[in-house]
Amino acid sequence: MTTQALLTAVTHGTPSGNYDGSSQDWFSDAVKAADYYRGRGGVQTMGFSVTGFQGTVTIEATLDMDPDSAAWFPTLEYGDASTVTTQNISESVVGNFTWLRARVERFEAGVINTVTVTY
Repeated sequence: MTTQALLTAVTHGTPSGNYDGSSQDWFSDAVKAADYYRGRGGVQTMGFSVTGFQGTVTIEATLDMDPDSAAWFPTLEYGDASTVTTQNISESVVGNFTWLRARVERFEAGVINTVTVTY
């Protein structure tokens, strides 16, 4: 079993990773998905841990081998930009994806503790 972090410890208003502290919209770095290794299966479980979070996180995937020139598409959306949420939740997605990333939009408040993928 492999677990990878798409996002960790992102606080609204504080620069961290790809987040500049002022943007409402940005992307995480891409991480290898289950089918990057050819034949490891198509079920990936996304974990979301947030505190006082207001915004949306969309898990995007690609079938391409090169994430820099990939055609990305949405697979799962978490959050409601009009509601403040504190929770830990996981949801599974089925697909033979090679790369995954998180797209954060309308980030108004709170902390994204972690967004992970396990396969």
